[in-house]
Amino acid sequence: MKHEPSIEYFRQHSALADWLKAVRPVERDAILAEDSTRSSRLELLSVSMGLPIVGVTSFSGKEIADHSARLRDFVAKASGRYAVRAFPPTDSGKVLRNRNLPVAQLVEWLERQGIELTGYVVEFSEHLPNQWATIFAVRPVGVIGELVRGSLRQLTQGGPAVAPTVSFTYDFASWSFDDPGPEWRRIAESALGYTIVPDAGVRAMLTERLDCEFTAGGRLCGYFEAIVTPQQDIRFIDYNVTLGNQIGDSYVELTKKNSEPRLVMDQIVGRTASRGTATGPAKVLIFGQAAEIEDGAIIVCVEPTPDMVPLLPRAGGLVADRGGVLSHASIVCRELGIPCVVGTSTATEMIADGALITVDADAATVRLIS
Repeated sequence: MKHEPSIEYFRQHSALADWLKAVRPVERDAILAEDSTRSSRLELLSVSMGLPIVGVTSFSGKEIADHSARLRDFVAKASGRYAVRAFPPTDSGKVLRNRNLPVAQLVEWLERQGIELTGYVVEFSEHLPNQWATIFAVRPVGVIGELVRGSLRQLTQGGPAVAPTVSFTYDFASWSFDDPGPEWRRIAESALGYTIVPDAGVRAMLTERLDCEFTAGGRLCGYFEAIVTPQQDIRFIDYNVTLGNQIGDSYVELTKKNSEPRLVMDQIVGRTASRGTATGPAKVLIFGQAAEIEDGAIIVCVEPTPDMVPLLPRAGGLVADRGGVLSHASIVCRELGIPCVVGTSTATEMIADGALITVDADAATVRLIS
């Protein structure tokens, strides 16, 4: 069976670190420093505020390489399927990820990757099938988020759109959804309910330990990723303060505005992923296509993939048919300071390679000049 190129590409389990390679080291290091310590932060949130998480068992790379007694005991007792994440403590090597295999097979897979494991941290977590997935960022003025009935990877990295992605905002008084279906709101309300920390002492402790902030109503601010199992159990798998701070308060209002039905004559509309405006020639890229671009060109694609990352520092902007405001590609564009509009649905059909276009990301529109 021949797969769509995107399916084959995303089987490589590219990590956020792979997407951030084009970003300036100071910004990249701040994000990755939190990314590498996510399991300890989630454990702190689980213990202090009852956040339901997917438990993680950590090993040093040396324990894996030496087949330590602790690893052998873990392999013997672990039942079912697991996910593995191996990463260097610094931005000095490739992040390795695989899932949906017994622990013993994941260890064998790690050993076949041809890297020096002693310089890595290795984390195993139970592989939980998910029926729903959500990413959201809590800001002092409101919440911006995305939901999908399917894999979290569709929200973070992309891949074939097996189900629609629904964008939502919440200003702590009213909700706004792309799709008015009651299931979407039920999942969003349930996930957001876990961000409330009523105890002032716990809030003070978390503020000191995590350098985080809270809304006036006691909600923990930051970037969250969560899945919902077929049994409707919610499990959080990431919390990141730096990525939450990257979403300016204006994005809440812009996302709400852009999700409302609208007709813009002679323009393509989408969602604001990175603010700003740019005019330049369109460079239309297809999955798996390697290309050079001229400085200031606007990349137009079905969805961004990690192989496009080296092109982004030279690009004037990015326009995508698919993708969300909180995806890895959107994070990269915000760090690079280039305008990005996602979720246009038809940009690659409407824009010819080389056409002169203007991207107004604040208005979430793309206009053909020639």
